[in-house]
Amino acid sequence: MSNGHISPMERKCIIMTESTVKSYQNRIIQASKEQLLVITYELFIEEIMKALQALHEDKAEDFNRTMVKVHKLHRELTDNLDMSYPISRQLMSLYIYMNKKLIESSIKLEKEPLTEVKVLAEVLLEGFRKAATEESSESLVQNAQKVYAGLTYGKGTLNETVVNSIKDRGFKA
Repeated sequence: MSNGHISPMERKCIIMTESTVKSYQNRIIQASKEQLLVITYELFIEEIMKALQALHEDKAEDFNRTMVKVHKLHRELTDNLDMSYPISRQLMSLYIYMNKKLIESSIKLEKEPLTEVKVLAEVLLEGFRKAATEESSESLVQNAQKVYAGLTYGKGTLNETVVNSIKDRGFKA
C-alpha cells in the first residue's frame, strides 16, 4: 500500500478476508457442537498456515501476531475437552505435546515444529469431520435466521437473502 491507496491485489485480499469471515459467521450460527469443533480445527490449521507463510517470508512480526491466534485456538481446543470420556485423556496428552511444539516454534522461529503440529491437527480434523457427520445435535444458536448466499447476475456481487422470518429473535434470559 502506498500513499494511502489500496492496490487491486490488496483489495482482493481484503474482500477475500471479509467473505471468509462472513462465511465462518454463517457456519458458526448454524453449527452444532460437533460442527463448532470442526470449525475451530479449520481455523487453527488456517492460522498455522499463515504463521508458516510469515516464517517463509521472514516476517517475524506477522509470525508473532499470527502465533498469538494459533495459541488462542489451541487453548480453545484444550479447554473444550470433555474429560468424562477416556479418549479425552489421550487427546489431552496430544494437545500438551502440540503446545510444546507451538512454544518451540514461537521461541526459535522455526517451521519444523509448527509443521508437525499442522500435520497432527489435519489428522484430528479428518477424524472429527467424520464424527460430526455421524452425530447430529441441534444448532447451538437458537432463534437464528437461515442465510443463503449466491452470486447474482450483476457484477459478481454476493447478495444474502433471509429465507425464514423468526418472530422472536435474540437472547432469552
